[in-house]
Amino acid sequence: MTLWPGTLSRQSGLFNSSRGVKERVSKLLLLYASDAEEVEELPFGSVGVILGLKHTRTGDTLISTHGRSKDSPFPGITPPPTTMSASVVPQSHADLQPVEDALNSLIRTDPSIRMETHEGQLLVHGLGALHLEIVEGRLRDEWGAKCEFGRRRVTYRESVGPDESRPSIVDWTTSVGGKNVTASVSFSLRPLLDNEVGDGAWDDNIVLRDDGNPLPHPSVFHDEQNPWTHISRGIAGTLSSSPHTSFPLSRSRIQVTAFNHPPNIPLSILGGASAIILRDLVKSRGRGPILEPYIQIRVSVGSDVLGPVMKDLVEHGGEILDLAESNVPLDEENSIPYSQEGVYVPPKLLSPSSLSSVDEGTHSVRLKRPVYAVAPLSQMLDYSTRLRAMTGGHSQFEMSSAGFRAVSPVRELEILTEIGRA
Repeated sequence: MTLWPGTLSRQSGLFNSSRGVKERVSKLLLLYASDAEEVEELPFGSVGVILGLKHTRTGDTLISTHGRSKDSPFPGITPPPTTMSASVVPQSHADLQPVEDALNSLIRTDPSIRMETHEGQLLVHGLGALHLEIVEGRLRDEWGAKCEFGRRRVTYRESVGPDESRPSIVDWTTSVGGKNVTASVSFSLRPLLDNEVGDGAWDDNIVLRDDGNPLPHPSVFHDEQNPWTHISRGIAGTLSSSPHTSFPLSRSRIQVTAFNHPPNIPLSILGGASAIILRDLVKSRGRGPILEPYIQIRVSVGSDVLGPVMKDLVEHGGEILDLAESNVPLDEENSIPYSQEGVYVPPKLLSPSSLSSVDEGTHSVRLKRPVYAVAPLSQMLDYSTRLRAMTGGHSQFEMSSAGFRAVSPVRELEILTEIGRA
């Protein structure tokens, strides 16, 4: 959380520019190691605690409203897309609400976590297997939640289909107070082009208002008197679950071209209308490509096992990008050069371990080469075990996210069969 500008007092009005809501301060605490002292103000550069905030979460910017603009000079923080999910099973029905409350509290401190209820099952989405393990541990240790996590599964995405032949509805009728009312919302929908960059807040989609400006995500848009708040909620609800596969929708461009609602009717009707109308439009275009999370991987292995390691990557859907030209000794890759003057080096007779990186026959140093590749995350969950078995533990690897990619028809059939939609 960022506080701008500097000094904050208990009488200061606060505005959360990231979410567009006002906040109220009840107490200010100044921290001294493990001790906290209640103070009247927090000076610039201090580390303190603000009590009484209802809507603020990690990454938000708070602005003092005394004679200053509500525009923040700091850009918002967009968490990376989730790539793995797990079901959360409370130990009893009475534990369901405490578990949900604990998850909501945890999400306030870690915006990269996402929670949803799908077909009566509580799901939590994270950045990977380790992230979900941390979430599970924090729920138990910090909130005392009584729950179990199910099997970790990779989170797939679906893009919108290319079929534009079928017309879609633009009106939605519902009953309000025993009277039928009709709201209308028109959308323009298409897949993103290869050179278009999606909005991370919208899970790599682009969502625009009728004037062409970006529509804020409902997590940062809370003005109940603004119709765009309710429209954004409806769009977010549809994008969270495709009507074809139940996967979140991604890599699509959605623009609201027009909307209308009956007078003297709550604006919330636009939320339901937006969700139903957009879902029908997505369904009418047919199922789009399935997208799978990929990772970039760098593996440092000895030259004697280079072939098996590359073969394993290719057999598990990986693509070799590069092989480093320069060979690096196994025990020198990350070493820092230093002067050996004045350093006693014992003879090899007294240091048998110094021969571990030397072949007995030729006394040549064993070398390792970095291998750069991309691979589907679903095929690399047990890579540490596989790599250790192939190299005898003499290897290192690093992984990082490489985004989502469309899968091949064969892989698409495997995924749909796995979820029972083939």
